[in-house]
Amino acid sequence: MAGEPVNVNEFQELAKQALPKMYYDFFAGGAEDQYTLNENIEAFRRITIRPRILVDVSRIDMSTVILGHKTSAPIMVAPTSSHQLAHPEGLDKIT
Repeated sequence: MAGEPVNVNEFQELAKQALPKMYYDFFAGGAEDQYTLNENIEAFRRITIRPRILVDVSRIDMSTVILGHKTSAPIMVAPTSSHQLAHPEGLDKIT
């Protein structure tokens, strides 16, 4: 990987290099048989983005409504725990 990470896989590789194996395995794994984790990975693999080259992007609007609340971009973070495994300041530093 050259330069800054640009996708989830590259961030995951950086985490694997930076964290002790036990901590990385905790974050990278899923519960029990990891069924939901595997289904989520497969769902993301099925999503494709149509490349648009030389398109005016000065007025792109990614806003949407989620559960009745407007958001500027359809990107959300799920609640998690054990943030101190990734950083000593825990959730305060990650957010």
